[in-house]
Amino acid sequence: MDVRYKIGAAVVAAAVATAGLLLGARAMDRYEPYTGPPATPGTPPADADPTRRIALNTEPADYPRLRELGYDLVDIRPDPSLVAGIPHGMQAMMWVGNFHCGDFTLGYDAFTRAVRTYGRDPRVYGWYLSDEPNTGECPEVAGEIERRADFLEEHAPGQVSFISLTDFPMGPVTPRKVNVDIVGLDPYPCRGAVEPKQKCDIGAIDRMVRMADRAGVPRGRVAPVLQAFGQECSSGDKQYWLPTEDQFRALLRRWDRLVPAPALEITYTWGRQEEWACPTLADASGGEHPDLQSIVKARNTGRP
Repeated sequence: MDVRYKIGAAVVAAAVATAGLLLGARAMDRYEPYTGPPATPGTPPADADPTRRIALNTEPADYPRLRELGYDLVDIRPDPSLVAGIPHGMQAMMWVGNFHCGDFTLGYDAFTRAVRTYGRDPRVYGWYLSDEPNTGECPEVAGEIERRADFLEEHAPGQVSFISLTDFPMGPVTPRKVNVDIVGLDPYPCRGAVEPKQKCDIGAIDRMVRMADRAGVPRGRVAPVLQAFGQECSSGDKQYWLPTEDQFRALLRRWDRLVPAPALEITYTWGRQEEWACPTLADASGGEHPDLQSIVKARNTGRP
């Protein structure tokens, strides 16, 4: 994908840069929708736990509304003041990762100290180890992810190790290869303009799921990344539009067909990112924008 997403940007603005960055400009009118074969339907796990849900790019002031919408995870750094602010009934996904081939937010020694501090803390759900690692350009990143995932396995029992993947080579960073628990997939189907077109390229979801299948990522380890952003009011790239309500429902149906009852579901993004994501789910409450929040609430809580 051409866009990455950010964990906790409003809280971690200087330290975290994990979303919304354009990888390579392609003219909007050159985008070609996916026309390949569909992905095969997924099979719901027989004993699935309830799906955990997180909206990215948040800050503490957002937590009450996120809880109303049925989110039960928040995105933070392993900082004592931020951990102390996790609301009752919610847990944290700790951002400690890197983007593509970049440096990790925490060096290895700092990472191990953070895990020793919070690896048995019930307020912590898991650890975000890497955003779209580009093993085609930096194959060594796979080994660093594995080293950190192995440390988590030993020192953070019951907590989740997570990476997100895009359409870079996936084979070297499958759960079996790097010992991570969950892998996010982030196709953004509503692409090619900032004003809504008649249809989003829902097949982009099939394309990325097929890539993951071929690489050896089990469906049961996949976390869907839902597009809830556009670029109409962003200052940078202008390739994506905020889905309409019907388009968002179509996106959800396709994910539900391919990855039913996932362990984790991610919404990108809640808060605005000036250069890369505007409007976002925080804006999408009706009026000037589609009311995606009501759809999300019904989905997350099981209530209309």
